[in-house]
Amino acid sequence: MSYSQRLAEREAALGRPVRVGVVGAGQMGSGLVAQVHRARGMEVAAVADVAVERAEQALAAAGRTDVVRAASIEEAARVIEAGQAAVLDDGLRLAELPLDIVVEVSGIPDVAAQVALSCVLAGTDVALMTVEADVTVGLLLSRMAAAGDAVYTVCRGDEPVECVKLVEYAEDLGLEVVVAGKGKNNPMRPTDVPEDVEEEARRKGMNPKMLCSFTDGTKTQIEMAALANATGYAIEEPGMHGEAVDLADLAKKLRPASEGGIIQGERPVVEYVTGDVAPGVFVIARSDNEVVTEELHYLRLPGEGDYFQIYRPYHLASVEAPLSIGEAVLDRRPSFISTTWSADVIATAKSDLAAGTRLEGIGGHHLHGTAYDAAQAREADLLPIALAATSTLVRDVPAGQALTYADVELDESRPLVAMRRMQDALIGSGVVR
Repeated sequence: MSYSQRLAEREAALGRPVRVGVVGAGQMGSGLVAQVHRARGMEVAAVADVAVERAEQALAAAGRTDVVRAASIEEAARVIEAGQAAVLDDGLRLAELPLDIVVEVSGIPDVAAQVALSCVLAGTDVALMTVEADVTVGLLLSRMAAAGDAVYTVCRGDEPVECVKLVEYAEDLGLEVVVAGKGKNNPMRPTDVPEDVEEEARRKGMNPKMLCSFTDGTKTQIEMAALANATGYAIEEPGMHGEAVDLADLAKKLRPASEGGIIQGERPVVEYVTGDVAPGVFVIARSDNEVVTEELHYLRLPGEGDYFQIYRPYHLASVEAPLSIGEAVLDRRPSFISTTWSADVIATAKSDLAAGTRLEGIGGHHLHGTAYDAAQAREADLLPIALAATSTLVRDVPAGQALTYADVELDESRPLVAMRRMQDALIGSGVVR
């Protein structure tokens, strides 16, 4: 049965739907609230946003008329138990409420990591839409969740998760995955700053910093590093190859160099391409059986020789996120987690930066992200980009150079920094790898 059928059966058996809490009521969060409201067997029982009126507007736009602004966590719990929707201003408090799952849609890595941690510790399932947090401390969160009763997952609808589903499909068919990745909507412009995209952001109704994180390439690097950590696949070179390849040529170009492609090593790799592939995701897989190869060609699966492309031309962001709610609550399994630490996204200077500079975070004026092999990053003591925000440079860094921990004085007041130090210690000790 579909998740919607199973959730409807669960609602009939328990006398109530799955109670969903949402952290963040911006564009993506509002879309999620509306989508969950339409789904069978689940309802948004609480929305938290620092701007409480934004949470109220999201619920109203979804069609909810039973919204209560809770003055305390105790009142919020009573509202939820009564079948109404509570709004509050602190997403970290949702773990204290009678919810089945919390979906984080803040877009802020620090918030996302803390929400996930609070839920895991409370035994509440949690799903992130902020992959920046997972690519920083996802292995820590996934292992903590596995040791307890909660499910931790990254939500369906984003490229890394949908690409993993293609990987699973290819493996289930007995094919050997060679490359997994996504199409990028625009060429890499790593020195972009918010002012460069201000007009485009205005037209699209976006925050310029968010759009800048797309155009400077950081978002793509983060997504592909997360995919590497979920699959164990390699980042073959810093920043990946990033070739201009159209859909028709994927299986020709994304194959081993010994067979005319661009892939140098033996391991499966993650890659992005520019061209007409976006907004889709893909897997390049090899058939090692002549009979199967002939059958796949007969059935017109796109490919050349032994190599075939499995392609999904879209990803639907918050529209698909409820799939992860069903998977977590019903099947007790994540849609997507870091299973190993294969890649890191490192802070790289956009321009010459002077000692004493207080660094901006992702999408700002100072840094863009570059995906690295995690072992290489660890050996060189390179600084993950999500930790760089509010840090202060202690020496000059030239344009294009990757930052190290020694280049900055970290803002130790950030819980994300403490969580990353814990994850690094666990990896360094061999407890997780």
